[in-house]
Amino acid sequence: MAYFKISYLGQDGTRQTAKKSAETKEQAIAATGVPSGAILDVSLDHFGAFTSALTEKKFPLLEQALMLSATASKLYAGKTFSRAIVESVPFKKLGLSQMQVDACQTAKDYLELFRFDETTVLLVDAGEKSGRLPDALYNAADSIKRREADRKEFGRAMTQGILYSSLGLMFSIGIPLWAGSTMIEFINVQKVSLQLNNFSEIILFLYSLYTDYTLGIIAVVIAAFIFRMQIWERTRRWPFVKFVNERMKVKRALDFVQAFQLLRKSGYTNPQTFRFLQVRSKGLTYQLYTESLDRLVEGRDLSSVFNNEEWPELLHQNLAGFDTQGPEGRDLLLSNMAGALREYYLSYSHKISKVCMVCGFALIIFTILMFAIGFYLPLVSFSANIT
Repeated sequence: MAYFKISYLGQDGTRQTAKKSAETKEQAIAATGVPSGAILDVSLDHFGAFTSALTEKKFPLLEQALMLSATASKLYAGKTFSRAIVESVPFKKLGLSQMQVDACQTAKDYLELFRFDETTVLLVDAGEKSGRLPDALYNAADSIKRREADRKEFGRAMTQGILYSSLGLMFSIGIPLWAGSTMIEFINVQKVSLQLNNFSEIILFLYSLYTDYTLGIIAVVIAAFIFRMQIWERTRRWPFVKFVNERMKVKRALDFVQAFQLLRKSGYTNPQTFRFLQVRSKGLTYQLYTESLDRLVEGRDLSSVFNNEEWPELLHQNLAGFDTQGPEGRDLLLSNMAGALREYYLSYSHKISKVCMVCGFALIIFTILMFAIGFYLPLVSFSANIT
């Protein structure tokens, strides 16, 4: 994702600048919310990612949820939104001035200035326009808490696999480097006559590979990163990799259903919701939302919009007849589908974790066996011969 610098004509007639991360210039312009006629110039910001990471501070999502709840409670106590949000958000930690805060007029202005979650901004903006601002704040806070709870649950499902695969990789690199250098010192420097075996040869080979071809390995890793999309296209249907591919498809659908349900309940239309999701997405997901939005504009029903192999079949099947249902039926359908997609996501996460755990554990066992037979056994044999 690239960063763009957009110059536009402000409401007061002055030249103003905004920086946005997006796939294309058009996407960056759409993210600003500025009419196309007011755009003066759009240029690529080559250091945008670096400067954003260093300078743009944001509150953690759970802290945002607490601030939203606190603001809502102050509204119920009779305070104005401007006073409630300023009391609840320590905006000076973000490097913002009181003058910037005083310039805000709507709830959306405040939340965008305080760099709140984008979905939260939409929910609160809709709540303010419909006269249900406190409820919208509580709903936005609950939405953040649910997303964070899901993220932790999904992370736990992968923890064991990541741990074992990481340990296996560390063992397979660290032990040959140490054992190989020690064996070479014994043989070449101390002139010790060791009886090497096949495992000893593997240790020496790996040591030579890691030390003599370090630059080559780094070059391969960099090339793999640069051409990762092409590699992914060729490998994503392989036996193990297909689990990762299916997991990504399910996560994409789950993100859509959760956001779609929230935004629909807040009064946003289907095209508005799709346009928002399109702007905040990237890569393949951005292309899919672009295609879906085009189909929606053509007048197709919601089910056929997702008739694409990059979406899970469950999404296409369960949305059949969605437009003919009433508000309660639609909400129930979306809730049930979100639950089903969550279970699918956890199932694929456990499968991936299990494969990673088995591979990592096998790598650890093999490395220990290689060390014992290829390094320790020749040393014991040499000591026995001397004795």
